[in-house]
Order: sequence, then C-alpha cells, then structure tokens
Amino acid sequence: MIDELRDQIDQCDDQIMKALDRRLEIVKQVAKYKEEHQLPIRQPKRMTELTDRLIKQYSNDNLSPVLIKKLYQLIMDYAIELEQK
Repeated sequence: MIDELRDQIDQCDDQIMKALDRRLEIVKQVAKYKEEHQLPIRQPKRMTELTDRLIKQYSNDNLSPVLIKKLYQLIMDYAIELEQK
C-alpha cells in the first residue's frame, strides 16, 4: 500500500519536474524577446498578476495561498536568474 502511494507521488514529482523544465525553456525564449525589444527583465505587475491568478484558480485545502505565493516566488526568482544570463 505505502509503496503504491509513493509510486504515485514519484509520478507526480516527475510530472512537476517535466513541466518546470518546459516552463524554463519558455522563459529563455521570453528573455530573448525582452532583450531584442529592450524590455526590463523584472516585471512586478506580471508577477503579481500570475500569483493572483494561480491563487484564485488553485487555492484549496491542499494548496494554500501562502504555499502558492512562496512556490512561485522561488520559480520566478530562478527564471529571472536565467533571463539575466
């Protein structure tokens, strides 16, 4: 029983990592666009809109607004690092 549940968790983790990898590949394309069009890397309005949308759409007993905000702050901070390379 526990092994089956852990296998399910592992599958979810694999999906999360694949989605994150895909997201970061797109971030690189966004960085290129921003550079070509002389746009700022950090766009606080976009970051706020994103976290607000995700909290509104996914907040529930398992995904608290605090978790969503912290998680996406970490993801966006890393994305900005990538964009600056």
